[in-house]
Amino acid sequence: MKREKITHERRHIRLRLEIIDELLGSPVKRTYAQLLETLSKSLIMRDEVPIRLRKLQMDIAYLENTMGAPIHRPDKKDNRIYYTERFSLKNVPVDDDDIAILKNAVQILKKATNIKLTEEVDEIISRLENKIHTNVPDSSTMIAFEEHTEANGKEYFDEIFSAIKLQQPIKLNYQPFGKDIREWLVHPYMLKEYRSRWFLIGRVGNNHSLSNLRLDSLKGKIKNSNEKFIENDLFDPETYFNDVIGVTIPKDTQPIDIVIKVAASSADYIRTKPIHKSQIIKKENKDGSMLITLKLLNNYELKSHLLSYGPAIEVTKPDVLRNELKDIYLKGTTLYE
Repeated sequence: MKREKITHERRHIRLRLEIIDELLGSPVKRTYAQLLETLSKSLIMRDEVPIRLRKLQMDIAYLENTMGAPIHRPDKKDNRIYYTERFSLKNVPVDDDDIAILKNAVQILKKATNIKLTEEVDEIISRLENKIHTNVPDSSTMIAFEEHTEANGKEYFDEIFSAIKLQQPIKLNYQPFGKDIREWLVHPYMLKEYRSRWFLIGRVGNNHSLSNLRLDSLKGKIKNSNEKFIENDLFDPETYFNDVIGVTIPKDTQPIDIVIKVAASSADYIRTKPIHKSQIIKKENKDGSMLITLKLLNNYELKSHLLSYGPAIEVTKPDVLRNELKDIYLKGTTLYE
């Protein structure tokens, strides 16, 4: 009976076999004792538990009898153990279990990415599907991804991704909300997704500041520019969005300390699904409510996100954010009077 899941034990065995495979195929020939010592050191370095000699002998028997490894076993003339000819587990065809796992991974990747992640990746997925021919039956859906409305501008993703990779300035027609279409020269640095909408983070012209351009506001074709590419010296893509919800970074501002009271009815939800990674639970009250803190830039997306919780949360500090939310609530209530 085939295993239906990859347990930690199975991962441990695979790692162990890979290490033994490398050691048996290396130019250095070892005795059983030397092989066991080297293997144990390698396992410990990978935070895995070392094994005893009996387990090593069983692994070697598996390599020889199941995987067809050409192994020289210790004898009177040569007490070492090693491969007698070129052999590697990397060249052994995958088994049915591995094929089934690959098939699931390909299906999940295709469902999780509703855009073409460049033609190269799309081709890799196709090659995987073509190579994975097996009698392993297709299983029913086990992961349901959230379905989003198709966003305009998705067709530009591939070209922009390539431009970022190649450091190629581009000319594009962009139409801000409520304004006319204008052609901009853009030095593209990063693609960022927020709420199923893609944004291009880059430098417009020779500006010394960043711009966030919505892909769904692009019009017409993207053209390559002969202008010299201006490298990114404006932000660190790895940390730029650490202190923000969304994509809007207010100029000349610093993250603020936010204190929020969470109602008992939503405490478990916000505890298990934090508003942001900076969230810290400061106090849990007897009535089930709790006090949390956040450290974030005050932008439009932050206020929009906090408003989505309705009366389940109350911003107590700072006053500037509390008053901004209060004004929005007051203006909103007038629509229902």
